[in-house]
Amino acid sequence: MGSPLASVAVVARTVAQLWNKPLLGVNHCIGHIEMGRLITGAVNPTVLYVSGGNTQVISYSEHRYRIFGETIDIAVGNCLDRFARVLKISNDPSPGYNIEQMAKRGKKLVELPYTVKGMDVSFSGILSFIEDAAQRMLATGECTPEDLCFSLQETV
Repeated sequence: MGSPLASVAVVARTVAQLWNKPLLGVNHCIGHIEMGRLITGAVNPTVLYVSGGNTQVISYSEHRYRIFGETIDIAVGNCLDRFARVLKISNDPSPGYNIEQMAKRGKKLVELPYTVKGMDVSFSGILSFIEDAAQRMLATGECTPEDLCFSLQETV
């Protein structure tokens, strides 16, 4: 556990003891979903949870969460970040935002490889393809960076 988390953990334990309240461990992903349930009043939601580290289709029923499908290797957020790095797309304000803006100007759909296994999906093929072929395709005029961004958005 890093220093900031360790410091917060000490404060949380102290507050729990001072107020005589239990300290409960909470899954970070579930915390986001529970806030959504609280705000929207959703009773038994099915959620597409997408972040830098996780991409899952999750359903809630009978006080339990069930994962129906997820990424096998690379989460969508991580895929976007790495894709942007390869194409030298700015991080300001964020790679995902910049990919989206560039995708709006894309005209050509480039087939990007991905794999579906049951309810799970693998995006590592997209990154391997981009790392291997993007510079060649851009240099020959086969496509533009905007086309690759458009293709990524349409595929993922």
